[in-house]
Amino acid sequence: MSTSARTRANRAFALRFAVGMVLYGAALALAGVAEGLGVAAWLPALLVLPAVGLMAWANIEMYRSGDEFQRRKIAEAVLLAFVIATPLILAVGVLQFFGLPALNWIFAFSLLMVSWILGTVVAAARYR
Repeated sequence: MSTSARTRANRAFALRFAVGMVLYGAALALAGVAEGLGVAAWLPALLVLPAVGLMAWANIEMYRSGDEFQRRKIAEAVLLAFVIATPLILAVGVLQFFGLPALNWIFAFSLLMVSWILGTVVAAARYR
């Protein structure tokens, strides 16, 4: 019994992304432990670079393995995420000069992720 191209692409994505996440988690854990051992925390944090590379490769290959319709939906979701999140992040940055308290960097990341989810929902509803 042979597997479909979509199944093979999904498995390759899952494997690359999982290995990337494991490396990412290991880098964070080792950076925390390294400080107590007297090793510079940035040294084990270098594992983040291949982790991010693997996760990016997984996402790019998943995008490339899709047909034109799937690519269009993904591109629209990412475009909407950019169009929603960028002005909000820039506005928060500008407003910090005028008295808004400084927000953690994770706030900007959260805005981007929420807007990506919103873009995915909009694209899914539009092409239903």
